Amino acid sequence: MKLRKMVLAALVGLSLLLRGPNLASVSAQGPTGTPELPDKTMRLIDDVRGATAQFRDLDTAKKAGYDKFLTCFRYGDNRGMGQHYVNGTLAGDDVLDPMKPEALVYEPRADGTPILVAFEYLVFADKWDPQKTGRAAPTVFGQPLMLMTNIPDTPPVWGLHLWLFSYNPEGLFAMFNPTISCPAGTPSIDMSTR
Repeated sequence: MKLRKMVLAALVGLSLLLRGPNLASVSAQGPTGTPELPDKTMRLIDDVRGATAQFRDLDTAKKAGYDKFLTCFRYGDNRGMGQHYVNGTLAGDDVLDPMKPEALVYEPRADGTPILVAFEYLVFADKWDPQKTGRAAPTVFGQPLMLMTNIPDTPPVWGLHLWLFSYNPEGLFAMFNPTISCPAGTPSIDMSTR
């Protein structure tokens, strides 16, 4: 009987490993950063991960219309965001489609290799509320986007990050990530001073 339970446990563990990205990895973002998400949202995030995995290759992202935006973003010396590549067509409308993020965020490594770490969903404020009626913040994954007014050379824009390809102890939807950095000695924008 003990042997049977051990074999069953081993088979369950092996099947979870072979399955690839799983829903548990989505919610395992840290003790305080991300509240428990509904199963439907977790499934959607898992679907997004699978449908957008090709963007781990920056050349594929560029062919899909994503272009470099400014330079690497950070918040002081202890929290980073990364280098954004924005799809102007997607960013220019008022539609938030989880499967079509407006921006891809890469961590530039010291050797120049970009690593996909997150997505950012964006809607310009004038597109979201053109009549300035006080329309409520847009949402995606059940999360409200944050209005950002301090991005250089950029009009006010609503944004939400999804740290889909990098662990963020501050949460799955946090603005910055203490595990991400901009390479020393390269241009970067420090948002803590803006």
